[in-house]
Amino acid sequence: MALNHSVSRTLDRLSDYSDESLITELRRIAESVGRNSLTLHDIETYGRCSYATLKNRFGGLKGAMRAAGLSTDQFHRNVADEALLGELARVWDSVLTHEGRRPYKEDMAKYESKFSYGPYYRRWGSWIKACEAVLDWEPGLGSETEQTAETEFTLPHRLLKQKRAIPLKIRYAILLRDQFKCQICGRSPSSTPSLQVDVDHIRSEADGGNIDPSNLRCLCRDCNIGKGKYSEKSD
Repeated sequence: MALNHSVSRTLDRLSDYSDESLITELRRIAESVGRNSLTLHDIETYGRCSYATLKNRFGGLKGAMRAAGLSTDQFHRNVADEALLGELARVWDSVLTHEGRRPYKEDMAKYESKFSYGPYYRRWGSWIKACEAVLDWEPGLGSETEQTAETEFTLPHRLLKQKRAIPLKIRYAILLRDQFKCQICGRSPSSTPSLQVDVDHIRSEADGGNIDPSNLRCLCRDCNIGKGKYSEKSD
């Protein structure tokens, strides 16, 4: 029985973790991917050593790459929080729409982010903390929005009156509340992989509707465009 890639790679770890062996491994990975620089994704996907080992030995991936004579030009050390969070918010929005979930670190490459997940680790200490920072970062919300474990929350009156795109924090809460299921046809990305979901205003903004959770619902892209194209629920 053939081993899958992840299992075979786990078994194929380095037997010698000397500095020389680690440097040789980094150069091997660089040659394999056809680049003179590496990302954390490259290490986790193609490497026979862990990032933790490189961090303990060289202080991080940048130090390891320097020791191996590889380029470190791709490292984003001085990027403003606003730029990092804005890019993660864009990826999160795409993941919500296409896959009905929060983003994983691998999605940064999948959705062609300008940044790898490395800067997020360095800035916030973990991927989860970076995701939490994005939700708190939403312009005009932050600590003003109170949210409970049941995803019920209230908004400042000035935000309810504001005509604006629905913030990520609210979109994510509505999709969690509705279990990523279209409230017209009952489909979800988990049951229909190609399905895209949106957060819809029940009463449109043109008719005076706002972004209060009671006026928002999860709809699939088909139903949101056709509003009633799929009138029968099918789980």
